Amino acid sequence: MTHSELERWIAAWLEGRITSAESDALQQRLRESPEARETFRKFAQLDAVIREVADTEISRRALVAPGSTGEQSPSLTQRKPVASAIRLMSLRGIVAVAAMIVVALSVNLLFQRPGSEPHIARIVGVSGSLVWTGDGGQIDRELRIGTKLSGGTIEGIAPDSWFELEFNDGSTVMISGNAMLTFSDAGQKELRLKEGMISASVVPQPQGKPMRIHTRSALLEVLGTRFQVETSLSSTTLSVREGNVRVVRLSDGNTVDVPARHRVVAAPDRDLSPVRTLEPVTSWTSDLRLGSECMYGKWSPQIESRAATLAAIPFVPQENKSVTLYLLGLPVRRADNSPTIVKPSSRFVLRGRLAIAADIYFGIQMAHPNGEFAGKFITRQPASLFHDNSDFEAEFRLEEFVLDPCVRDRKDELPAQPDDLFLTGLWSFTHSGGPHGLEITQVELIPDALNQQSAGAR
Repeated sequence: MTHSELERWIAAWLEGRITSAESDALQQRLRESPEARETFRKFAQLDAVIREVADTEISRRALVAPGSTGEQSPSLTQRKPVASAIRLMSLRGIVAVAAMIVVALSVNLLFQRPGSEPHIARIVGVSGSLVWTGDGGQIDRELRIGTKLSGGTIEGIAPDSWFELEFNDGSTVMISGNAMLTFSDAGQKELRLKEGMISASVVPQPQGKPMRIHTRSALLEVLGTRFQVETSLSSTTLSVREGNVRVVRLSDGNTVDVPARHRVVAAPDRDLSPVRTLEPVTSWTSDLRLGSECMYGKWSPQIESRAATLAAIPFVPQENKSVTLYLLGLPVRRADNSPTIVKPSSRFVLRGRLAIAADIYFGIQMAHPNGEFAGKFITRQPASLFHDNSDFEAEFRLEEFVLDPCVRDRKDELPAQPDDLFLTGLWSFTHSGGPHGLEITQVELIPDALNQQSAGAR
């Protein structure tokens, strides 16, 4: 296969007109050649830029002069010859053309767009510390339920951050914890999840315009469904609860449709075949040896004489800037991606060390079986139970947890207790006037059955 053949087949694949024989040959080349995979990645990214900018211009025309001249906006199929011509140029030529398109249309939009950006979504849920950056560069840290947004980037900056967005068509997207999501809708919803986790409930989308979710390792196309996506530097994990989601792995262009009650991991070293979602489990143990990705705090690796640790770091809550917490947090994950459910008699055990005795607060974030946010709950152990400069093992029973104050304005719609809900994340902090050297080595959820066995043994 020559380089020009490779470019021609990539262009055909991006436009959905590749033959079966060409697809097989292309995938074989991608498996064998790192250079081919890099070419594919650059073409796919440029294709996304060109399509997004073109769709923005089409939407602008419809807004500025709806039906005034009878001129028809070009359809996707009408744009394909232009895109094909671009893709058949050299890679350097493609970069130059893409840059000119972006600059030209940006200038055009600057002088011809309506006086204000149309709102595409509104905030329907928010708690914890978040930052929204709008398309125009404006920054807002004081987010409120009911605020209408025209697009931009939302970033959760603490383990207990939570944000729910509702698009104008009723589709909802939720981020939790330390996540960063960029969203837009210029006739087609485009989301980019840089890091963290989102859950979504998407109503049926217009034909030919699925919601598209971009991550570092995959492109997801959604027509209407409920699902959850989590991304890291090297992989994307998708779990589908209802409907069907198409996944394109960017490293080689392989594509798979993921049906309801299935999940898939898009990573260069993983099989892309969907597997059935596992039943929930009632126990979980953290493993800090795996590294600091998606954790909040100062991580230290395991050494011969000491376990891996996660230490609390200073944090100023957005809702109370006069307080400094010393906070740490981590998501709840299992290697097999099975969900973790807590039962009424479950208990948490937190193991770690304190330099100075202090009250230890422990919080958990929960979700309903369909993935929707189910609240944040918190409890406390008093300083009298701890000692300076010593290891500790603190136990927190489920019945001790109460609804976190930051979500009490939604107490009428959230469960009063975390019983029979799915555990998605947890955090711990101190805040009595200064640092107390809080660090943890392990968190464990012990199910009710084990509690009963322990009681019987005693």
